[in-house]
Amino acid sequence: MTNPSIALQILPVASGTPAMEDFLKLPWRIQGQDPCWVPPILAHQRKFLDPKHSFFFDIGEAQYFLALQNGDPVGRLSAHINRMHDERYQDNTGFFGFFECVDDKAVAHALFEAAAAWLRERGKTRIRGPLSFSIYDEVGLLVEGFDSIPALMQIHNPPYYLELITSWGFEKAIDWLALKITRPPRDIEGMQRKLNQIMDRDNLRLIAPKPSEIMQRKDEVFHLFNDAWDSNWSHLPFTPRQFETIIKELRPVLRSDLMRIILTPDNKIAAFMITMPDLNPTIQKMNGKLSLFGMLRLYYEAHFKPLKKIRTVLLGVRRDFQRKMLHHALILSTYLDLSRQSSIEFCDCSLIPENLTIYLRTLYSYGAERHKAWRIFDRDI
Repeated sequence: MTNPSIALQILPVASGTPAMEDFLKLPWRIQGQDPCWVPPILAHQRKFLDPKHSFFFDIGEAQYFLALQNGDPVGRLSAHINRMHDERYQDNTGFFGFFECVDDKAVAHALFEAAAAWLRERGKTRIRGPLSFSIYDEVGLLVEGFDSIPALMQIHNPPYYLELITSWGFEKAIDWLALKITRPPRDIEGMQRKLNQIMDRDNLRLIAPKPSEIMQRKDEVFHLFNDAWDSNWSHLPFTPRQFETIIKELRPVLRSDLMRIILTPDNKIAAFMITMPDLNPTIQKMNGKLSLFGMLRLYYEAHFKPLKKIRTVLLGVRRDFQRKMLHHALILSTYLDLSRQSSIEFCDCSLIPENLTIYLRTLYSYGAERHKAWRIFDRDI
């Protein structure tokens, strides 16, 4: 814990300043010795937090806070509002994210008070988080599964963060889960028959698209995802710029053998699934820096090195096909892939809200196991 006799200062931070560099590098002080922590790529996060470059600031605004004790950074937090959330839900909710803190409730509470004050000035009466920034970015506080490295685009944090957050009065809003598929299929022929039956029932085709085809059909994927997940907890649709940014960043590591598209007889997408190599073990070794050599290494590992872990990052089923078991078809296809690639240890399926019971029940029925959980909290301010 920090020394209570030393005055605690909460400093508002702006992008492009020395204080922002302290904000960005604080996680190394907090989590640098944790073998399961994966440092963020600094250049990417610096851009993501910058109002001049980040897509979030098309629809929102944010303020960053840095806690200083005797001049040393000991905690950080963002407060932000999302105009799309305001328009859709009209619940006067603001958000916090990018939380990092030493094990000291006084520091954590001071950060939350600063965020709450900033949000109250903008008419908010409730604070929710961690969300960095939206529901489909890195979300939640890890509350289960501390003993393993997270998959790509997942949060890791020390267990004591839970007490720091709840001691300020936050309560659980919802958990988001990661399930893993590890068991080799016992009845490959039976799974293939079931997959064929689902496809044949509506004369559908299951293909493994090339990355170039995903790019050509990205607008169709964009609209399908936004519509398919419209009833999801706290859903906000991707903006065109947000989706364009995400798909361009994913493009270099997309593999045809890990993606699936289900096509209707008129060649429209009925469902899709984008699974990627989990490159976090390599990213961890880069320690926040991404050089040209590092990019080439990631490309090599994504495309040529035998796969060990993969993660399903995007999945959607068109509304008029959601009762036709296409999510079963995509899961069956994943299992069959695991059976063909002996190097794969498991497929991470995440993040799934705990109230999406139909999809979770389907995964469990095929032997998937829950292995991590992230919690989102809220409280009145």
